Amino acid sequence: MRDESATEPPRIVPSTEDRVPSWWRRNMAWLVPVGVLVAVMAITSVVFTFWRTDQVAVRPGSVEQVPSRVTVSGAEVYPPDSEIALVTVLVSQRLTIWERIGAEFESGVDIEPERTFTGDGTRSELRRLNELRMETSQHTAVVVALEHLGYEIPRLASGVIVAEAMADAPAARVLERGDVIVGIDGVTVGELADLAEVLASRSAGQTVVLDVERADSGSVESVTLELIASPEDANRALIGVSARERIDVGELPVEVAIDSGKIGGPSAGLALTIGIIDLLTPGELTGGLSVAATGTISFDGSVGAIGEVDQKAIAADRAGVDLLLVPTSNLSDALDHIGDDMQVVGVASLQEALDALAEA
Repeated sequence: MRDESATEPPRIVPSTEDRVPSWWRRNMAWLVPVGVLVAVMAITSVVFTFWRTDQVAVRPGSVEQVPSRVTVSGAEVYPPDSEIALVTVLVSQRLTIWERIGAEFESGVDIEPERTFTGDGTRSELRRLNELRMETSQHTAVVVALEHLGYEIPRLASGVIVAEAMADAPAARVLERGDVIVGIDGVTVGELADLAEVLASRSAGQTVVLDVERADSGSVESVTLELIASPEDANRALIGVSARERIDVGELPVEVAIDSGKIGGPSAGLALTIGIIDLLTPGELTGGLSVAATGTISFDGSVGAIGEVDQKAIAADRAGVDLLLVPTSNLSDALDHIGDDMQVVGVASLQEALDALAEA
């Protein structure tokens, strides 16, 4: 009997040569470089988003009216209808690469190394220094304004305030911004002249002992410091810092408080001084105009140069200010960054500023 069981037909297996390549294999030649390019772009985008450069953006800030920030006790006040204003700038945190690229296309923005503002210090140290500068500026503005109005105010220099240590000088290792030198080698230091008198008998390379009132704690410490030679005169010994006198005054006949908010630095001094005078004087110093001012103020009434005057001029121009008062040394830079609608006047003293307002 014949076996009639069914059998499977033979399978035909296509040879390798007959197979059709997949879509991926057919397009591998361009998929690989495109994939690499996409990955590089993604990584670059992440780096550009989070990697911060060592640069900051300096932008025009705001125009802030002064008399509204001033509170007076012990004298009659005359709030003006049109207030003198101060001008601010905005300094960013360190820019990411994307922010750095975007800032290049912003009008009125300067891009600067962060060290331009912090030096060898940190942002927190700079913030503290600017707070101290504003406190000093307020104090000076009150004294200068009251003296201009005829009040007699006794003044006494009580130390030398450290503003900045020279790069690589030994002083940079033992002194900080805002520290106050109150003694040297047992000699009390009140004025800069006291410090200069002792240094005149010293030579570069010698050490001195400074009594220093610390900015952060107010405590007095003794520090040993090696003197350096003056860049201009090798026979002259220096501590190696830029400094100014700390001035204490007696009890003021009029109590003046200024709310500066988060505004720091010394450049509001002129505006604060004029604003206090305007508040304590009948009538309108501004003559009804929109007026802003920028510049430091010293106890002798002189007006000092400030930084970022271009951004401050732009901020005032954008705010519709009619007249901007700037230090004489900053006048050219201010004029280079504004249109024809705002008048800019350079002044070297408080009296020149008041004269400019009278003529406006």
